[in-house]
Amino acid sequence: MFGLITGSGLYDIPGLVDREAEEIQTPYGPPVRLTKGRLAGLEICFLPRHGSDHSVPPHAIDYRANIAALHHAGAQAVLATAVVGSIEPAWGEGTMALLSDVINFTSGRAETFFDGSAPPPIPVASPVVHTDMSDPYHPALRQAVLTAAGELGIHVEPEAVYCCTNGPRFETKAEIVMMGRLGGQVVGMTGYPEVALAVEVGLPYASLALVSNHAAGVGPATVSVDSIIEALERRAPVMYSLMTRTLEVYERERG
Repeated sequence: MFGLITGSGLYDIPGLVDREAEEIQTPYGPPVRLTKGRLAGLEICFLPRHGSDHSVPPHAIDYRANIAALHHAGAQAVLATAVVGSIEPAWGEGTMALLSDVINFTSGRAETFFDGSAPPPIPVASPVVHTDMSDPYHPALRQAVLTAAGELGIHVEPEAVYCCTNGPRFETKAEIVMMGRLGGQVVGMTGYPEVALAVEVGLPYASLALVSNHAAGVGPATVSVDSIIEALERRAPVMYSLMTRTLEVYERERG
């Protein structure tokens, strides 16, 4: 079974059949509502991280509960989407980029299953657990995205370093300059600790970023929510097509 986590503007999965809602209780917060079904003949469980009505802001998302629920539901890999601002001047609105690394600028978020606050979703041999994050985004799943993009004739930037901030405010111009100097290429508010938690429980995880705007100071315009939503609506069909083909490719390559 595949897990799908979608971000702003992507609150449903076209083509999902045999739908069934399920609420999964975890030790980390209120029950998580998943939608199970079949997409292109494959079993999936779907979770819009902001809620189906975009009622949950980035800093209030229960990332641990979401990943624990997908793991409990039987997801064997997770494909996520991320709406981002571009730090790269050449990556304008509508650019899609496959995340390859992450820089965390958040604070105050519950970012590990191994803090002793609740039993972790997987058994551990020691109360002290260190997780390797050399390749936070799973190589095989990332390659499936790139292969799918090639088959569909969709251009995807093959690597992008994601900077994650707390939100809900947008970043300042000076912050974006700093992130760019550190190697950041896109910026968002939801990619961490989601990716780290997936790695902790052994879930192959990849994230496809969609540029909705240039980050503060990179482009001529100010950042506005309306322009972001408009950009998402224009590119949503392409995103859905690429996500569906990626699942097919990953399943095919796994045999």
